[in-house]
Amino acid sequence: MQVLDGRSLASQMQVKLKKQLTKSGSFEAFLVGSDPASILYLRKKAEMAEEVGVAFHLHTYTTKNNTAQVVAKIQELNADKSVSGIMVQLPVPRGFDSDEIVNAILPSKDADGLTDSSIAGGEVLPATAEGVIQILKHYKIAWKDKRVVLIGFTRLLNVPLSVYLAKTGARVAVLQKNTKTFAELKSADIIITAAGEANLFSAKDIKTGAVIIDAGTNQLRGKLVGDADYNSVIKKAFAVTPVPGGVGPMTVVSLFWNLAKLVESAGK
Repeated sequence: MQVLDGRSLASQMQVKLKKQLTKSGSFEAFLVGSDPASILYLRKKAEMAEEVGVAFHLHTYTTKNNTAQVVAKIQELNADKSVSGIMVQLPVPRGFDSDEIVNAILPSKDADGLTDSSIAGGEVLPATAEGVIQILKHYKIAWKDKRVVLIGFTRLLNVPLSVYLAKTGARVAVLQKNTKTFAELKSADIIITAAGEANLFSAKDIKTGAVIIDAGTNQLRGKLVGDADYNSVIKKAFAVTPVPGGVGPMTVVSLFWNLAKLVESAGK
């Protein structure tokens, strides 16, 4: 069984990004409200920006502001040629229209890949989805003509992944996390799960030689675990991403990988 090490791959990508982003403009991030998890994630993104040499600016708004004010600032940055990428840290507080805010970003500056046009197959994938694709490519796991089953219909991951993988030759099925049966898993060559439920499936539910990309994050007896019963599936799977250390470390670096793509496209 092969462990698909996201931490190691993220470090390798970070080294490449230092060279690729030398001509990048600024990266503009938006925080609406004061969600502690969002603040932590943005701190990690700011640290990564410093590591790869990108100017990172954070725009903060409180619940006293409104959707129109956030959108107006995004539109201002859309027109600024010194700005290469824009992202909005989700979720936003109740009372703000997240769809309107995110879709105010020009697709050419949508580093997080969350606008409707990006989700439908734009310049970049959402960062977590891009991280999954980078893992598959790095470890030479082909998906063309393979049966790929995605668990959990999430806008940040499985929605764009299902579109991308189908377009690039995979035979895709998407299961809701509360489905009554996981019979589909037994025929899956690749399983990508983001259901948010610990021990959702085990070795008995998969076929021998399956690849499991586990993007689930759950607390179980004080430990961070994925959706798959890791100690069970490793006895039967060909390769598995660990939790932590698999998809998670790839998310932040993939955001800047997307930025590099946008910078390259803008320069053509």
